[in-house]
Amino acid sequence: MVMPLGEPLPNGTYVMTYRVISADTHPVGAAIVFSVGEPIAGPGALAAARSQASSPWTWAVAANRWILYAAMLVATGSALFLILFSVPPAVVNPTVALARAATLVGALAYLVAIGVGGAGCSSPARARCSKRRRGPGVSPARCCRAPCSACRRCCCCGGRWVAAAGAGASAALMVGAGAAIASFLVTGHAATAAPVWLMATMVGLHLLATAFWMGALFPLQRAAGTLGADEAGALMNRFSRFGVVAVATTLLSGMVISWVQLDGPANLLGNDYGESLVRKLVIVAIVIGVALYNKFRLTPALERGEAGSTARIRRSIRVEYALYVVVVGAAMSLTLPTPPRATAAQGAAGGTMAMATEGFKATVQSAEGYSVEIDLSPARPGENMLMATVRDPAGTLLDGMAALEVVIALDAAGISDVRTKAEDVGNGMWHAMIQEMLIPGEWTVQVDAYVTDYDKITFSTPVTIR
Repeated sequence: MVMPLGEPLPNGTYVMTYRVISADTHPVGAAIVFSVGEPIAGPGALAAARSQASSPWTWAVAANRWILYAAMLVATGSALFLILFSVPPAVVNPTVALARAATLVGALAYLVAIGVGGAGCSSPARARCSKRRRGPGVSPARCCRAPCSACRRCCCCGGRWVAAAGAGASAALMVGAGAAIASFLVTGHAATAAPVWLMATMVGLHLLATAFWMGALFPLQRAAGTLGADEAGALMNRFSRFGVVAVATTLLSGMVISWVQLDGPANLLGNDYGESLVRKLVIVAIVIGVALYNKFRLTPALERGEAGSTARIRRSIRVEYALYVVVVGAAMSLTLPTPPRATAAQGAAGGTMAMATEGFKATVQSAEGYSVEIDLSPARPGENMLMATVRDPAGTLLDGMAALEVVIALDAAGISDVRTKAEDVGNGMWHAMIQEMLIPGEWTVQVDAYVTDYDKITFSTPVTIR
């Protein structure tokens, strides 16, 4: 990304922040602290940058994703239920109506995702910077922002409409359900986590099993209220056979996904992603407990025709449905923080960047007892910035010197006596931009400090340019 400046920046410390949506759909924001003409102001600048990292649109993005995921699961799961089970029209028609409504809500949520996702990237709050000359704050700089692809899956919405087309079109239902699940494999965890083939398979199975379970709850609750006790009980038993497979698939695929995303069990606690996962697992355990109660206690009672069994199982399914909506919210929360796997990768990249920008720092003394503090960054081939501070033998800053000149040489390449005049930036500090360090190697940096027009103190030190 390139950020053109309308005018040269005055001396001071600056913070540039940016926020984009990454390839795995997680928001990525960072701050780059830099300084012009003087050393970086200190840790306050980075703290100010981090305070700008959060977006006021985060909650809007979260709420919209919650609606989007719930709608997708209901629409897809309803299609799967109608494919696998033959039920009377009294159950089919309300299920199709619910799936169509969920599809419409999901399609609208896809469109809203583009707006809130883009707003989260380019929020005006991200462009706020404050200025304190040579203080702990930061100076105003236009902040970079990159366009984000907030909704790559929008092209698959049509599949969700097909999924709610009707009960008789089994092939169309299968295509629609498959397209809805496949749309989540275009981006997200499966897009970037290695090995991609494994993650794509696990995410697909996880969503398929979850959608089936969630989509079956409404027609089962409807069947318990409209069919006879024996017929409703038989349907519950047929569903439970599929339900066991769905639960096993959900748990197994979820374990694989979590293992990869956590980058090991040690990261289950102590980070936002792991804590969100723990909350989700607790709610899932409660859902499974309710499902087991339905299977082993309420369904047999319904088949035996016990008094009040229909009302109890309908009430229990409603509770299970509400818990599943909460599970979806917990799953949505996993898309907001960066997983430890990605954090570790960013940390490795950040470590490389830190090495690249660490630069060279040294304090050099002259024969007369004077000293100069040299800060050369980034100490890489190309243009380098040198900051120099000269002190007298007593350690007092020499403010108001006549001049300061930097002389560089690289004997191995036959380069010598390349001179650059430094600029006095106040408080005993001098600034110079050196453009001639284009070749890696062991350079000699000499600083000629003119205490007066006639008194010169010379300092010299080797600097490795890598």
